[in-house]
Order: sequence, then C-alpha cells, then structure tokens
Amino acid sequence: MFNILVKMDADQKAFLQRVREAMQDYFGADQRRIDHALQVSCYAEELLSYIDADPVTTLAAAYLHDIGIQAAEEKHGKTSGNLQEKEGPPIAQAILEKLNAPEEMIAEVCDIIAHHHHPRENDSMNFKVLYDADFIENLDERRQNASLDGEDLSRIIENSLLTSSGKIEARKLFLESKET
Repeated sequence: MFNILVKMDADQKAFLQRVREAMQDYFGADQRRIDHALQVSCYAEELLSYIDADPVTTLAAAYLHDIGIQAAEEKHGKTSGNLQEKEGPPIAQAILEKLNAPEEMIAEVCDIIAHHHHPRENDSMNFKVLYDADFIENLDERRQNASLDGEDLSRIIENSLLTSSGKIEARKLFLESKET
C-alpha cells in the first residue's frame, strides 16, 4: 500500500491531525464512534492511493462524516443516516471554521457529510472515496453481525460501491479472504 500522506506537505498533515483530534475531542469517551471514523479514514487513505481526489478534503470528511450522530441521538432518539446527514454539517462547519479551514473545503466537507449515506448522480470523487470507505467499514460490521455468504457479499459490493477501487478493495477484504 502506498501511503497517501507522503503526497501531502507538513501543513496539510498537521491540519488533518487537528481535524482528527477535534473529532476525538467531540466524541469524548465514545470510543466506538472514534474507532469507526478512524477505520473509515484508513479505508479512504487506501482508496486515495488509487484514485485522483483531494486527500485533505476527503480525509477531513472521513474523520467528520458521522459527527452528527450524537446530536441525532439526543434530538431525535435515533441515529439513522438521514438524521446524521441533517445534524452533522453544522457541527463539522464549526469545527473546520475553528481550525481555519478554507471556505471551499468547509463547504465541500459539509456537503459530503450532508449526503454521505445517499449518493447523487454527479458527486465528486472526494465524495465517492468517502462513501466507499464508509460503506466498506459498515459492510465489515454488518458481515460480522449477519451471515452473509460470498454470493451476498459479491452482489452487495457490485451494486453498492461507487468506485472500481472500492470494489477491488472490498473484494480483497471480504471475498478473497473467504476463499483461502
């Protein structure tokens, strides 16, 4: 695996570290949600090594994509994707503004968060990488909690992921490991 962070300068790396820390501070003791965001960022980084997308915007979105989950739970008593998409952008915007992120990045990250469970026809490659990374992580969790066979996994991968690299990574993770 090629480490995408090698392609970034020191300021970009430092910015992403601050985003990561802000996410961790926001979630506090909620280690499950922190771990999820960190795993999604790892999958996003892997996909970014094959896909031409902006790594800073994509990884910032990966760290913050579920930032609205606690607000959804508090306000609505549930954590469904549409409520995360509703509650997340204002929280992400406040975090990114505090970190002095460029306005264009804030707007794109918030747009990604506002739709991260519901792809649209003309989504950016940054969105597609985040979507696939989150989907792969959620599929791994789902696979562990349900009995999905290789045929089920193959169908889900082919019909749900947005990038060819996401499909390759998911096949490698879920199908090739079942064959050995």
